[in-house]
Amino acid sequence: MSAAHKSVSSTAVRFALPEEDEAQLRVLAGNVLRQSFEALTEERVIPRSRYRPWIRMARDYFGHSVETDGPLSEALKTAIPERFKGRQLDEAMDWPSRYASALLEGAVAAATLADEPYEASSPSVQGVIDQFINKVKAPPATTVLQIVTDVDVASEGDGETGPDTLGQTLRIGEVEIVRVGINAEEYIERELKSAGYEVERENVINSPGPTSMLVARVCDSVGINARSLTAHRRLQNLTTAIRLATGATVSTLVTIEGEPGDIRTLSPHIQPHSMQMMRLGNREVALGTDDASGIGALANRVHEWFDHDSLEANPLMLAVGRLNRSIDGRATTHADIVTDIAIGLEAAFAGTGHSEVSLRLRTRAADLLATDDDPGDRIYQDVKELYQLRSDFVHGRILRSKDFEKAIGGVSSATRSKHFGEKVQLALDRWRDILRRAILARAALSADGAPWQFAKSVDIERVLRSPTERDKWLHQMHGYWADLNLASALEPAVPWQLRFTTLETDLSGGE
Repeated sequence: MSAAHKSVSSTAVRFALPEEDEAQLRVLAGNVLRQSFEALTEERVIPRSRYRPWIRMARDYFGHSVETDGPLSEALKTAIPERFKGRQLDEAMDWPSRYASALLEGAVAAATLADEPYEASSPSVQGVIDQFINKVKAPPATTVLQIVTDVDVASEGDGETGPDTLGQTLRIGEVEIVRVGINAEEYIERELKSAGYEVERENVINSPGPTSMLVARVCDSVGINARSLTAHRRLQNLTTAIRLATGATVSTLVTIEGEPGDIRTLSPHIQPHSMQMMRLGNREVALGTDDASGIGALANRVHEWFDHDSLEANPLMLAVGRLNRSIDGRATTHADIVTDIAIGLEAAFAGTGHSEVSLRLRTRAADLLATDDDPGDRIYQDVKELYQLRSDFVHGRILRSKDFEKAIGGVSSATRSKHFGEKVQLALDRWRDILRRAILARAALSADGAPWQFAKSVDIERVLRSPTERDKWLHQMHGYWADLNLASALEPAVPWQLRFTTLETDLSGGE
């Protein structure tokens, strides 16, 4: 476990605020709001529409309309010096100079939504001042949200789904998964005030497939960068674990980071991610309470593979990184995706032997991943096509369209469709799934006490040729994941749901 992860798990403290200091802060907060309300009224920034209640400095108003390094900021530093002692960006918990604008923006939104006067004495504004006092006494908090597609929360009870089941939540480790459907903005707003109003709708809707919100909250007395990094890692670990355990085509649509509550010293940061405007197919998963322990345990394994305190790389880290890269939109061409998958498979299965790499990958994948539904000869041929295509790309060969089509047509999954665009996506998905299962196999065989050691003295091909020895390895693999309540993870993923082929078949009355 990294040092950053440890610190953000154990140092949360509340800050003492004597009564006389609290009373002074309340008076100063009221003074700031009275002055700023007057300035914003003159500049016609307020009143606001209920549809756009939040304002932001440098967009809706400028710094001269609100106090910055004035009496309120000085009083905060005097009353709670430990909170504001950090000077460098990577160690600062908080900034006292930002609280005046945070108060103003929160108060404007609260008064607008409550339809009350923009006055310090309004109940809604007084509620914001109360939040301000509570916030400076509590440990600093950072929340990171990700809107993801193809992940759903299984309904309890009769299994019915619909608008009334939105908001259903499943907790896995330190992350919550919330079913949001097409109402993502509403749930974003509940977690991070103002962000729900500012996120672009096209960034949170990606059909087909269900949509959920992943929530990571870090409340701790460490620097803002450490809180942010911890939250992002928790989300990445969980997303990776869901992909590995289920084969789901989990894609992140948008990431939003900010502070919870009406008082936020930094505006939410909204980062849309690359996505296909029209997806030809997908594989979704509905997670329930029975899945939480296994996927949570796998997320912890992923965290261990990525030792962020070390400069050393390990095969599992490299393989998982390439799998994620091939899914997340960072690999922008088919050649990039094929190369990433092939590199990931090499990291998982190739080892340091002297035999030809392609042959090693084919035979090891076929021997270790074969099932009744996915026989070894099929895996052997599909890996052969992958590695041949990878070699063509990275060795500078210019592939003509017919050569690429021939290579794709040789992949077992491509036979499900007559359309070349779908064939390509089916082939890529097949190769990703082989890589996913290879990562799980390597993890199990490399665990403490496991038999697979990639030393030069171990002749893995000879071991795999012995049915008795191969069965020991297979027993280790399946037993390892069964113990984590993930017995089915090594199985091939369920077939992709092809959207347009299915639609054409339905319209024509079937084939």
